[in-house]
Amino acid sequence: MNFRLTGEQELLRNEAQKLAREVFKDRAARWDQKAEVPWDNIKLLAEQGYFGLLIPAEYGGSGGSIMDLALVLEQFGWACVSTTMYVFSSNVHANRIAQLGSNEHKAKYLPEIAAGRVLPCHAMSEPQAGSDANRIRTSAVLDGGHYVVNGNKCWISRGAVAHLFLVDVVFKEREKSEKGLLIIERGTPGLEIGKIEPLMGHRGSPSTELLFRDCRVAVANRMTHGDFQSSLMSMSLSRCCNAAIALGVAQRAYDEAVEYLQQREAFGKRLADFQGLRWMIADMAVKLDAARLLIYRAAVNATAGFPSETEAAIAKTFANEAALSVVSDAMQLFGANGYSCAYPIERLYRDVRGFAIAGGTTQIQRNLIARRVLGRRR
Repeated sequence: MNFRLTGEQELLRNEAQKLAREVFKDRAARWDQKAEVPWDNIKLLAEQGYFGLLIPAEYGGSGGSIMDLALVLEQFGWACVSTTMYVFSSNVHANRIAQLGSNEHKAKYLPEIAAGRVLPCHAMSEPQAGSDANRIRTSAVLDGGHYVVNGNKCWISRGAVAHLFLVDVVFKEREKSEKGLLIIERGTPGLEIGKIEPLMGHRGSPSTELLFRDCRVAVANRMTHGDFQSSLMSMSLSRCCNAAIALGVAQRAYDEAVEYLQQREAFGKRLADFQGLRWMIADMAVKLDAARLLIYRAAVNATAGFPSETEAAIAKTFANEAALSVVSDAMQLFGANGYSCAYPIERLYRDVRGFAIAGGTTQIQRNLIARRVLGRRR
């Protein structure tokens, strides 16, 4: 398997790294402290085409690969998680439309997403249905040329600012019921944006409730190319990208720790000269490299628009846990300074913690991996 980057990929990564370090890095604390949406960054990202990385050129995107997106997300995650989550959602959900939507969906929404004029999000979780997607109860009952949607969604990332919602529902037509995706636009009568949940991290990427009360949505908004299982399979891209952002956060913490150890002195020598601390840095480097290779494998091997469910689950599980370990060790190496808001480590710790929960917990990923290895439990 060849993980060598092409010249175009190296250029893409380097440009993203430059933007992250010269612009986003110094703004990150502001968005976090004020829990504000990074609109300045979003505008800049849209202008530079980062919301259309996975969108085909015919719809205004660059027609890039999942590997391209993973490279960019890692670099942006290094600087500002809140900003990165908008690149994540625009590309991941645009890809869902590109792979599972109708030609009309693609023509209507993809150019708008690529230009940054429409921010999409995915609405799956419900009060009783998080990791157990089979417990989704939000209903879409056929009524002539419309579905009437009723139900509640929760923990909808970027739901407070999104213009477009890809909503998992139970379609009910005559005697038939089946789960699938329905596209619902912001402002549709019967859709209410609920309370914003205050979060530990990702504070510039607000999570909210969505309330549907006799919300009438045209039948044409049903994602027709793919059943509910296809929708679940599309989560593999989300998980691969989740892992890439977590890796970026961990790499930032590692870089900060290496610099700190080389500058800080104790007992007459640099912290970097203490063997115990050098071993911690070595272990952190091993975890970062292993996580990166697993993410690259999942991205490179992607077919039909999505990574393998198993490879994405492996990448997410390892990268999430490795990232949390690396950031935690970085905080330990900083001592009391790591616990201080004057340094970025405490923000990185708060930001990295959510990745092992979002997109399916690491425990759920282990279930997916075991099912592949051992077969479905009978």
